[in-house]
Order: sequence, then structure tokens, then C-alpha cells
Amino acid sequence: MDESAKTIFVQIPAYRDPELIPTLVDLVDQAGHPECLHVSVCWQHDEGETPDAFAAAGFTVTSSVSSGRLIHSLSRCGARVEVFDYAMGESRGCGWARAMAQRAFRGEDYTLQLDSHHRFVRYWDVRLIAMLEGLRSIRHPRPVLVAHPPAYEPGRPVPAECNDGYQIDFASYGGLGVVRTCSTPINAPPGRARPVRARFFSGGFAFADGRFVRDVPADPDHYFNTEEITLTIRAYTHGYDLFHPHRHVLWHHYGRKGMPKVWEDQSNALARGETALDGAQLGRRAVAAAEAALGMHGPPHPVAWLGKRRTLEEYERYAGLCFALRAATPEVFARIAPSEADMSLDKTDWEARLRPAPWVP
Repeated sequence: MDESAKTIFVQIPAYRDPELIPTLVDLVDQAGHPECLHVSVCWQHDEGETPDAFAAAGFTVTSSVSSGRLIHSLSRCGARVEVFDYAMGESRGCGWARAMAQRAFRGEDYTLQLDSHHRFVRYWDVRLIAMLEGLRSIRHPRPVLVAHPPAYEPGRPVPAECNDGYQIDFASYGGLGVVRTCSTPINAPPGRARPVRARFFSGGFAFADGRFVRDVPADPDHYFNTEEITLTIRAYTHGYDLFHPHRHVLWHHYGRKGMPKVWEDQSNALARGETALDGAQLGRRAVAAAEAALGMHGPPHPVAWLGKRRTLEEYERYAGLCFALRAATPEVFARIAPSEADMSLDKTDWEARLRPAPWVP
């Protein structure tokens, strides 16, 4: 197939985010082939946000109702954007919003999982496809690019190029995400030409074959923090290999100080008696389920979401982590890229290589 004709399904959850429209504009305008983009947005908004804002930003807007849901169909430069309209009170968290956005998948060649606050380099789509296809081989038939991209600040211009690369490193066990991670610059010589192996998935940036949406669909039961560790293991056990881009094609807005957050709105609404939805409870339930599935409090609890191509233990050997012992290999602490070097060790020799890791409640 002609590379220029390959389609990309872009999935975006957006919760009361003023950066959504600038993100959509930049996503389309910076693409090399905007006509090949199919964007799906789970738009969770308050009464002050209306579809008129999309039209004011230069999108052609047509609204319709399907299965009782209001959908705004946008177009710009040949790109097709479907905005699924949800009142803020309908939100059930990040995993749910991603699952709602994924309903629009129509078998596109690739999928790009994002948040709703990004900026892009020119020809980001062409570059991502080339980077992913450059990884495909007999050993890696199912590569996935994952990362925590570098930061931008709204209102400030971004450079023409983004030559930085960052990897997601292990920091400790514990917390609301089961595993705490940090982003560090990739330790690579200047001019590195290929991505590096990754231990962890990123909820805010992932690029893969389109079939990833069907193989590893978003889990609506993960309210927020447990999304990344469960996606990591689900992807790996379904046969996907994780890589960090050696240079990025987009930026991310972190922190978002003062911006509305779904958990804060729902907590306030619960306190006022306006909803029975308890986001904090949903988050705690997701953490408990993830810890049980990973065997952090006894034998791993059987779950349907593990893939059949690899096992949980194989992921631990690859990543250098042991959830049951809350330990890690020296390579993890040294931030050395993962490999299959420990796959052939027996259990005793493998455990002898492990070192206790920090636990942060």
C-alpha cells in the first residue's frame, strides 16, 4: 500500500479542556496527509462549551443524533473528526472516555492514542509511520511507540523540531498507579537513528497498528491512575513490543494548573448530593483489582484481560520487575533499556538477581 494512503485513527478523551480545539487544529494542520486522519473525541463538557467553538476555529460542523447520542461531525483540510457529546456529569473517568472514543474505530491502518492537550511538528503522521515501520521485523511484528512527550505551555510557540527523546523509568512500587514512574532523557549518542526498548506504556501517547484497538481496547473500569500499568501488561501479553521514540513529534501540556479535573468536579458534586458517583472509590477499586491481578498480595488473581501470546511472568522477566516481591533487577535501577536476557534463567537464579525496590504508599 502507498504509505501516503494509510489511514490513522486518532482517539482523544477531553474533559472540559480549553486546549482541545487548539490541539485538533494543530493535529490537522501539521499533518502531511490530513485526508487520511479519522479523529474520535469523547467530549465531556459543561454548559458553557458549545459546538460553535469548533466552527469558530475553522472546522465545518454538522450535528446529528445516533442511538440517542449527539455527534458533531467536523471537517478540516480533508480530515474527519467525530465529536461525541457528553455532559460533564456523565463522565466515568479516563478509561471510560477512551473506551467511548474507541467506538468510532473503523479498521484504520494505525491508531494514535492521545490526550486533549498537545502540539505537533510538521509531518508528524509521516514520521510516526516511518518510525513504526522501521521497527517491524520478524522479531518485532507488533511494535508500539509509547512515551511521555516533552512539555509545552499554552500561548507559547513550540520549536519547529522536537529532537528530544525521553524514556519512562521505574521509580517505585505503590501509589494510585501501582507502579510509580518518571521520565528521563534517553541516554543515547547524538544522531541516534532508532527508538529504544520500553518497559511501560503511556496513556497519553501511543502509536500502533490499528488492530491494537481491538486487541487491547481501553478498559472503562480504570478510572485514571491504573490505566498505564494495566495497558503495559495487556499489550505485552498480547504480543506487542514497546519502544520509546528516539525523537518526538509532539509536545504535551503537563500539570494543567487551574484546569478542571474530572475527579475534583465529581468529588464536589458528591459532597453537594448532586451525584452518587464516587470517583475516589472507583479509583481505589481499580488499584485493588490491578494489585490482585499482578500478584502483589498473594497469587495473581485470574483476569480476562491478559493476552495469550505471553505470560505475566514473561513481562516481569523482560521488564526486570517482580510485583510479588516488590523488587527489580540492577538494570532497572540503572535505567538500562530492557531486554530478553533473563528469559532463560530458572526461577532461583532470576530471583537472586532482584533487589528490593522502594514502596511509596
